[in-house]
Amino acid sequence: MLSSKTLNTGATLPTNTVTVNSESMPDANGRAQAYEFLAGIFLKEPSQEILRNLQAWAAVSRDESAQALLDRIAADDPELGSLTQEYYDLFFVPVSGRFIPPFESSILGALRQEGKKTKFGSFWGHETVEVGTLYERTEFQPERLAIFEPLRQVNLPDHLGFELSFIAYLCRLEEKQHQHGLSTNGVFRLEQEFLDKHLNRWLPLLCSDLSRIEQSGYYLYFAQLAQDVCREDAVFLSESGSITKEN
Repeated sequence: MLSSKTLNTGATLPTNTVTVNSESMPDANGRAQAYEFLAGIFLKEPSQEILRNLQAWAAVSRDESAQALLDRIAADDPELGSLTQEYYDLFFVPVSGRFIPPFESSILGALRQEGKKTKFGSFWGHETVEVGTLYERTEFQPERLAIFEPLRQVNLPDHLGFELSFIAYLCRLEEKQHQHGLSTNGVFRLEQEFLDKHLNRWLPLLCSDLSRIEQSGYYLYFAQLAQDVCREDAVFLSESGSITKEN
């Protein structure tokens, strides 16, 4: 798997990379671009343009496993019909036989028993309400994102793509405050709390659920990458907070 230490800074032209690790994090805008890049994988249908950009990004990153995965998809599924169907089956069609709801409340509330089919939790739990309330408080509007249209109709704030986009939103808010000479401590704390209470709690479970389903490996790969990035970002924020307090 590609190390999360090298992550593309843009989903459109992935030619530059940013360092994403606990020792040397990029500036807030670089972190925002990284989260937006990951969010887009889950918020948009696969397309030829996205796949070409990802292949270019994998080449720059020099990650052989990423290159092999993307090249295999391009060769075996040139029209992306199978990958598109996988996107629908995994995230939109409960009766598909391989449905994995990309919603925090449903994943955290799932009943998992060895040898039995996972029973996912409610699509509207207290995590859904908590996340939605936080979006309102910070004026984050996920419905205004460029996303697959059915996701607007679902209207569930704890979708993985929305939560990743929210961290990106906070990173950009952090950058604005920094540019205006304002304290970024409050935004730092909000970013860290959201990662600790939400993404870093349920992403490992989502990755585990995806790993049990027969699929191309595309969505599992990027879910695992998101998991690594969120973990490392939480470490960075924690250490940055400690430095701020000491100063």
